[in-house]
Amino acid sequence: MRVAAVCAFLLATLSCGSPAAPSDTGLTGTVYRGPVTPVCTVSQPCDAVFAASFTVLRGSTRVAAFQSDQQGHYDVRLPPGNYTIVPDADAPIMSPKSQTRGVTVGQSGITTLDLHFDTGIR
Repeated sequence: MRVAAVCAFLLATLSCGSPAAPSDTGLTGTVYRGPVTPVCTVSQPCDAVFAASFTVLRGSTRVAAFQSDQQGHYDVRLPPGNYTIVPDADAPIMSPKSQTRGVTVGQSGITTLDLHFDTGIR
């Protein structure tokens, strides 16, 4: 009987899961890498969009992940607060893990923020 009660409690607790990400706050924008050429001209811009995976940290805890598409657009839902965006190893930039970006999600709505990363081309 006691085992059944413990199992029922654990099942109820585990089925609750973690709270869902908010649907009304978060970040959206475009990721850029640059320079993409040593000499920039009107016909050859310095920056380009890119597709890659990113990790979102709050302190040292991973709280989310997202991927930018081929047009560089990204969208991730997060509660309001301060976060660190870390490019994953697939990002076509110099030393992705060292190019973190501090970001702040506003108290309401979606915060629009373009993220710029260095390619190392000089």
